[in-house]
Amino acid sequence: MKAEIKIYKGIEYVQVNLLPAEQQNIISETLSNKLYIKILIDGKIIGNCLQYKDYELWYNNVYRLPHKRSDAVMIEELEESLKD
Repeated sequence: MKAEIKIYKGIEYVQVNLLPAEQQNIISETLSNKLYIKILIDGKIIGNCLQYKDYELWYNNVYRLPHKRSDAVMIEELEESLKD
């Protein structure tokens, strides 16, 4: 199931630790740590977040796709598309 978007001061994000366990595991295996962000909300730093656009791209192109291609190729293509 695709996570609902959270928005704080215009930042669209998801907290990875609140996703279903399966998604958390696959994200940890397929996404670079460089994509994680921290958000300061009411004086608290909320970590382990992804911008929603990155999560949505991952969800549609990695999580939902049948594994026809190797994971390494899919990860490389995803990271390349996130650079833009």
